[in-house]
Amino acid sequence: MKKVMLVLSMLMLFACGAFAQTEVNNEGTQIIFDLSTFGGIVAVISSVVTQILKVVPSIDGSKIAKIGISVGVGIVVCMLAWALKVSEPLADLIWWQTLIYGVAAGLSGCGFYDLVKVVWGLFKPKEQD
Repeated sequence: MKKVMLVLSMLMLFACGAFAQTEVNNEGTQIIFDLSTFGGIVAVISSVVTQILKVVPSIDGSKIAKIGISVGVGIVVCMLAWALKVSEPLADLIWWQTLIYGVAAGLSGCGFYDLVKVVWGLFKPKEQD
């Protein structure tokens, strides 16, 4: 009986959601990237870097290369968004401020934890066995 009630409640939940929809898009699926916030820019950078790492699997072993690619993609994405004036936070910046914004977004895209871990590994003395 519990399973029947669960199925009925789920069906009612999905039916109400379908009726609540006001606009139907029959053109197919679209991917929309929101570049109006810092989080949206970081999400674009992370998805692009993930696709690059899928295409070039030899980079997977080098963490410094991943960080470099992420920063490079961040700079390219932010400079393109600034030049095309599609991003609200980047609209009023000068080119060098946009460059710094791109570096910060790229570092956020690869994860600050990974960055700190790699830098700490460079300065940490190696243990002798």
